Amino acid sequence: MSDNNPNYCQDFAQVHAEEQAWIATRRQHAEVDPEQPITGLACSGGGIRSACFQLGILQGLAESGWLNRVDYLSSVSGGGYMAGCYQWLKHRGQGARELFSAPVLNWLRSHAAYLVAGRGINSATLAAGILSSSLFSLLVMLPILLAGFWLAGLPHSRFLWPQHWHLPGGEVIHGHSGYLLMLLASAGCFALYLLSIPSMALWRAGRRGDLTHCFAPRRFMGRLLGTAIALALVGSLPLVAQLDDALLTLVASEKLAGLGKHLDYALPFITGAWAMAKGRLNPKVAALGLTLLLYGLAAFAYHLVFDLEIVETPLFLGFFVFALVLASLASVNRTSMHSYYLAQLAQAFFYTGKPVIEDVPLAEIAPDSGAPLPLLNTTLSTVNSTRPLAHFRLGDSFTLSPLFSGCPATGFARTAHFQAGRLTLGEAVTTSGAAVDPDTAQTANRALSILLTLVNFRLGFWVQHPRRAGEHFGRMPFWLIFRELFAKGLEENAASLHLTDGGHFENLGVYELLRRECPLIIASDAGGDPLTQLGNLGLLLQRAQADFGCEIRLDTRELLEQDNGLHTSCCALGSIEYASGRSGRILYVKSVLTRQSSAQVISFSHQDSSFPNDGLANQFFDERHLDAYRELGRENIRMALKMLEGEAFSLHSRRAHTEEVAV
Repeated sequence: MSDNNPNYCQDFAQVHAEEQAWIATRRQHAEVDPEQPITGLACSGGGIRSACFQLGILQGLAESGWLNRVDYLSSVSGGGYMAGCYQWLKHRGQGARELFSAPVLNWLRSHAAYLVAGRGINSATLAAGILSSSLFSLLVMLPILLAGFWLAGLPHSRFLWPQHWHLPGGEVIHGHSGYLLMLLASAGCFALYLLSIPSMALWRAGRRGDLTHCFAPRRFMGRLLGTAIALALVGSLPLVAQLDDALLTLVASEKLAGLGKHLDYALPFITGAWAMAKGRLNPKVAALGLTLLLYGLAAFAYHLVFDLEIVETPLFLGFFVFALVLASLASVNRTSMHSYYLAQLAQAFFYTGKPVIEDVPLAEIAPDSGAPLPLLNTTLSTVNSTRPLAHFRLGDSFTLSPLFSGCPATGFARTAHFQAGRLTLGEAVTTSGAAVDPDTAQTANRALSILLTLVNFRLGFWVQHPRRAGEHFGRMPFWLIFRELFAKGLEENAASLHLTDGGHFENLGVYELLRRECPLIIASDAGGDPLTQLGNLGLLLQRAQADFGCEIRLDTRELLEQDNGLHTSCCALGSIEYASGRSGRILYVKSVLTRQSSAQVISFSHQDSSFPNDGLANQFFDERHLDAYRELGRENIRMALKMLEGEAFSLHSRRAHTEEVAV
């Protein structure tokens, strides 16, 4: 452990050693052969679709006698719903028999639409939860942001707006020194950009073979141009606000006067909405539309401050002070939809048989239950990381388990002392499934991230840095949301870290099992994949090689073969060559229909054309959806295990034959 903090370590080898001891204890209680190779089960992301499929995977493993052999249960996003359900039951002294009993299955069926399931919960409750989170965010952030617009409009500089800097028909602009300074700074940055162009030819590298200094001018030029554009957009707001006067001057119609007062923000809104509608098949056009919408919001804020003059009212001052108090005292984790999501997941998947919501500290999941060691995978936001690859990926794998929480980039905290020991199994499952969040690889567009943050449409979770484990921990203040808004302080060395859906980094849940060099990995992939492109698998293969130097060889030809929507196989068995020289096997199981699929599964696929690839927007399954995916998972894992056991039997036969010949 660290010399300064006994609850923190940076050596993954120590983490791995303690995990092996945990697994040895769990094997004793589960009466598993201690000589058996370590087995890891990975449950992929995919929302409720994956949760139902993983339920079938667990059921098929239990019926085949394999579930008891699983030592690691690694999960991502929706796969964590059912992995968490199994861990919850094992913690309560129950297990696979109870998971597949009628009371539990019926409970899960009745809560398949988990976001609106439960006594007194319906669509209106969900809508109210989303709206309340958005309104709270605006209550705090809007007064602070409007105050910033107002400060920029004060005459706090000797620089005056030039007499001719206004639109036709507009008045000379007075004050607004901050906006003028932004425009002047923008012009300065652009001038430096132009001046730096010839410097590329004159710039010389610091030493032979060192291209860093040679490339420095281009990097500098890129920053100059980006800064110039951003400053020009904000600094031009006083000019954009004169669009109404310019319109009246051009058309000379008093009838348009009322419309013209709103043209400065209405025009970006309308053009942005049009661009987004036209850009459904063109991401670049959609990104332009989002940027225009964001600029329309900025113009509307300017309109509120300087046309309606709401900032100069005593009521606004009260709101501003109130916003500052809330930003300091409110919790950023409890005021987003994360808390609603947590409550609904716990109610739906942590079975008690009663309409109550219960949870358990993650550190209390013990090996004496005989359950596998859970690895709940999340993504650490690394937008501002100084590590080039982490910065490019916008995230890094961050694991939560009963023993340790962290990753090599941050170090590892003992979970019993991480977050003052308050981290629960439900919070870990919820964070691993925080699919909607700003500043991720899926929401990399800056305008989209800003809009998501403003309306508080986010499921991510803020935690203390692992190196602070054991220190006093209160709450994560709401002002941390400004880090998300401006994309600052989102990196592995910050005192507070931002975690999101593990699928934003690797959606199969296999990544951390490869780090632990598991001899046998069973990977269950329920990711949406209507064209069977195996995107989740492809990303895993690339990152396994790039990050761990291990080679995974899989023959997926039979899996890809299909006729009339029915695949020849649902699985592939392959080998793993780890960088250390160790070897392993991987059994990959995919949520596809096969020629061996049952009548129940085939019948449902004819009624639901999206099955088995329902979109993530559909988190409102009924019992037929749940049972169709469950049965598909159950059938596919049993088919896959026959392949695995057949190979093991073949190897055993060959060894026996070799020994017989030798004798």
